[in-house]
Amino acid sequence: MSAVIGTGTRGLVRALLPSVTPAATSAGRLAQLSSIEGAGGREAWLLLTVLGAGLPTSQEVESAVRLMRHDGVGALVAKLARERRHPRRWFGPRIDIVDAPVLLDVHDSASSRLMTGVQRVARSIATEWMNRDDVVLVGWSTRRTQLLPLDRSKFLSRTQRGLFGRRAVVPWGGHYLLAESINEPERASRIQAIGQYAGLRSAMVGNDAIPLTTAETTGPGMPGVFAKYLAAASRLDVVATISAAAAGEYEGWRAMLSSAGLGGPLIDVVALPADAGEAPASAEAEASALLTEPGMPMVLVVGSHEPRKNHLAVLHASEVLWREGHEFSLVFIGGNAWNSEEFALSLSELRAAGRPVASHAGLPEPILWWAYRLAAFTVFPSFNEGFGLPVAESLASGTPAVTSNFGSMAELAGSGGCVLVDPRDDASIAAGMRSLLADPARLAALTAEATGRPPRSWHDYASELWNLVVA
Repeated sequence: MSAVIGTGTRGLVRALLPSVTPAATSAGRLAQLSSIEGAGGREAWLLLTVLGAGLPTSQEVESAVRLMRHDGVGALVAKLARERRHPRRWFGPRIDIVDAPVLLDVHDSASSRLMTGVQRVARSIATEWMNRDDVVLVGWSTRRTQLLPLDRSKFLSRTQRGLFGRRAVVPWGGHYLLAESINEPERASRIQAIGQYAGLRSAMVGNDAIPLTTAETTGPGMPGVFAKYLAAASRLDVVATISAAAAGEYEGWRAMLSSAGLGGPLIDVVALPADAGEAPASAEAEASALLTEPGMPMVLVVGSHEPRKNHLAVLHASEVLWREGHEFSLVFIGGNAWNSEEFALSLSELRAAGRPVASHAGLPEPILWWAYRLAAFTVFPSFNEGFGLPVAESLASGTPAVTSNFGSMAELAGSGGCVLVDPRDDASIAAGMRSLLADPARLAALTAEATGRPPRSWHDYASELWNLVVA
């Protein structure tokens, strides 16, 4: 790892007293720390991190600063030394204090086999950045109190065993980027303190603020958890939103921070790419046999079956069109989510009635990319999206999309290839689908528009993000 200031208390002395040669023993080094003058929040944060039980919260740092102001740095050092049951574990070489590297936090995406849109973004950033010498991929310890380095090769292969390193990474300067949304208050509270006290340039990818703006479409408890995540964001330097629509949400949130005496982070847009993925010829026959019905155009819906995705409305619109005599198969690709029982029941009833509708989960990526190419068009009438990757992926594959007429989805439609509908009006969704099923000329025109859209790759996205966050 490059730019390691030091390990354990020896590194702590080098960071806080760079002109002093650390004493040979841990006791001697602790005595040197007691002589620090003018210590504040940044110094307290590092002392707590190295001598305490791991990365502290902002409240813990504030308490430590008060103790130092009353009784000096020595009182805090002595208190932390007394509280450690196993000092060697924390005063030894298991902690690397680092300066200059970019710490890229991809914990959830690395430690889960799921591949949601948020995780796809995080993994793509990591894949593009990980070959840089000054980038360290990090995750979190079991108790979410330490940053741990990730093995790059195991990250790429999605191997869980041995993924995390044993030496905690303590940022002291440099850069930190949270590449994913999080729903863990413990982790959020420590990220808040990193942004507030670690003396580095901190940033996060701003996917959306849906748990606040469209709370009724998210799982129980999510708005409260998301508020903790935003509390962490309030102390970061930059929020790089994935669309202009997401930027609007975050700018509204930042405007509220003035009531708490906070200015909030810089908010800038780094839009996600429209990537068609790799569809190897060897997978075409398998995808066609699995997904298509002979003699019928295939209509594709990609995404989990949570209420926000509006899949019940797609089922209703499709039944209307089948009753009108339109012939097409309907294919959903995505897993069940919270409150998806009604979707599963409706799907089962339509299948029992002989309708050509199917749902698949856990398909390999080559099959997904072929699904986009085999479809006549896709349908994505979500109530709210930070970006809408399935719309972008459909268009990048040269396949038109029926999608919502506002937010990031309308933003994506601006370069052509889409039919815009009102997702809250079932008749509007049916009309949008009907217009492509009944009018081959319009379908062909939109296909040409989709094919002619300017390309934008994950490499383009990652480079722009680097220029905003790091360069």
